[in-house]
Amino acid sequence: MLAARRRPSQEFQMFRNESTEQVAEPAGSSRSGSRRRAWTVTVLLVVFMVINFGDKAVLGLAAGALQREFGISAEQYGVIASGFFLLFSLSALAVGFLVDRIATKPVLLALAVIWSLTLLPVLGTAGFVVILVSRIVLGAAEGPAFGVANHAMQKWFPDAERNVPAALLSLGPSLGVIITAPTLTWLMIHFGWRSMFVALIAVGVLWAILWAALGKDGPIGAETAQPRADETSPAPETTVSTLRVLATGTWIGSAVAVFAAYWSLSLLIAWLPPYLTTGAGYSESETGLLTTLPWVVGALAVVVQGAVSQRLMWRGVSGRWARGGLGGAVMIVSGVCTWAFVQVPAGPLKLALMALGLGISGVIFTVATTACGQVSPARRRGAVLGAFVAVYSLAGMIGPLVAGRLVGAAGAAPADGYETTFTLTAAIVVIGGVAAVALIRPERDAARLHARDVNRLR
Repeated sequence: MLAARRRPSQEFQMFRNESTEQVAEPAGSSRSGSRRRAWTVTVLLVVFMVINFGDKAVLGLAAGALQREFGISAEQYGVIASGFFLLFSLSALAVGFLVDRIATKPVLLALAVIWSLTLLPVLGTAGFVVILVSRIVLGAAEGPAFGVANHAMQKWFPDAERNVPAALLSLGPSLGVIITAPTLTWLMIHFGWRSMFVALIAVGVLWAILWAALGKDGPIGAETAQPRADETSPAPETTVSTLRVLATGTWIGSAVAVFAAYWSLSLLIAWLPPYLTTGAGYSESETGLLTTLPWVVGALAVVVQGAVSQRLMWRGVSGRWARGGLGGAVMIVSGVCTWAFVQVPAGPLKLALMALGLGISGVIFTVATTACGQVSPARRRGAVLGAFVAVYSLAGMIGPLVAGRLVGAAGAAPADGYETTFTLTAAIVVIGGVAAVALIRPERDAARLHARDVNRLR
């Protein structure tokens, strides 16, 4: 009877080892060497995400030149821009399942090479069809990037240490704006628009070479993992299915919250600049500078959130509050600030509210990926994160389209359309924050998955 009572707790510990914390180091390796490799891989993955943004953004920077040189109309350009998302979600989901079965290193290498190859056709005698096909292929190759990169990172860090590296990965879009946008613009001004594509191709190839030499899959969750002397034996193959993980409150809350944040992010990219010029009365030169403010604030917020969450978890605070509670509260503040910034006149207060409202909701990306990793067995994590990306990326298509309808419906008073757009965005972000606080409970959901797993095995 005593043994029977202890069995669930012992199996739960085994489940935790398999899903988040089973770390195996090769014989003769040092802990410091393993940590160096973990951070080397993390830095490479951060650069990977920066390149990801640069490849995504270069079309917008070169839009005018492409339209003039290849005779592309505004309507055709809109189709090209939307075509990027045609296979984005499907690819994220499919590759997510793939990396549960094969190593992440060759997958990431293939993605980076494809990115560079899709930029090549634009350097020649291109046109509408060629550019459209290249963007569709690029979108298919970029869809899995965030999920696979996080899956690769989580193989190197136990659960309690994932918040900071996950935060660094989430900095990719912000660093992409801060680094690649002005750099690529400088290249275009001095060497022509094709130089931007050449530079991105070269950087992509260089990253692929470095990744081939230095990249490596981590030991956490590896099927061949062997425990150190002070660790519990690794768990047997879990019977927890991917669908059961996707049905947990943690996954649903994470997907809803990040969908809301991605909605806000897509408007930040596509609609904030025209709002500042036509809706708020700022000049184009002022707008170019002001649009970077939310990205800078967002980058700082992500780093601070990652550090705070990690410290809370080291002190024994549950993932519900260190991740879901903290991240959800930040999103609620973000939504309130988004609503407020369109209500006040132009000035420092408006800019501060804009930067906070559109910048800080991005912290939920770190929260959600680490929470999903916490509840998911390692052998299911690729598919779980792939499905997560597939759902939230839909906001990248829907958000800008809805904004366009609302602004267009305002007719001669575009400011009213923008106010409606950002008020709706504020409400969506608040709902996402509430979902994060209410639903992200990784310890509870992991325990429930484990209990069902035990009952099934009995």
